[in-house]
Amino acid sequence: MTDLRTDEEQAELIKKWWSENGTSVISTVAVAIAGVAGWNFWQDQKQATGEAASAVYNQLVELAAQDNLDNSADMQRMAEQLKTEYSSTAYADFGSLFIARIAAENGDFEAAAAELQALLKDADSEPVKLAAQARLAAVLTQQGKVDEALAALPETADPAFAPQIEEARGDALYRKGDVANARDAYMRAMDAAQALGQNNSVLQRKIDSLNMATNTSEDA
Repeated sequence: MTDLRTDEEQAELIKKWWSENGTSVISTVAVAIAGVAGWNFWQDQKQATGEAASAVYNQLVELAAQDNLDNSADMQRMAEQLKTEYSSTAYADFGSLFIARIAAENGDFEAAAAELQALLKDADSEPVKLAAQARLAAVLTQQGKVDEALAALPETADPAFAPQIEEARGDALYRKGDVANARDAYMRAMDAAQALGQNNSVLQRKIDSLNMATNTSEDA
């Protein structure tokens, strides 16, 4: 499966994207309608809920970092908690991403695909959708559904998510037997990663492997 960023890094990408694109217009309208007192109360409640969700999420990430199969049940419980108890926060989407990840790691690709498809249907955040699209393509590729995997990916993506999108595209194309276009997709992924200051050794090995196979074929 495509080696994606850790879920913690993914969350930071989404948070950064949202902060840069902002919701200032929504905030202004809300203040005008609700009034300062109501707005402050809403903000306090929102902050408390967000902090509680963040605490659960941080515990989830810590368990994931331990790479211990014994943590799977606790991770599943926390991911479900984010999705159900904190559905009004962005952490609910992170919970869905984790649920899909756990299912895929357990070999239940159908469940992973279903979770990601539901997230794509309901999510309002463009970064969440891009992350889900990359992961869905990876899952579908694992199932051998390469045409569906390619169809799940956008033609272009926000630069912050281009490494994932293009690597997932490359994996699907390679699985389909289209080595030349797979290599091109991997190269685009590498260029995008380097532009973000990332060092993706797994992606580099994929490129090196295709280069070696191409050279061997030409020599023959």
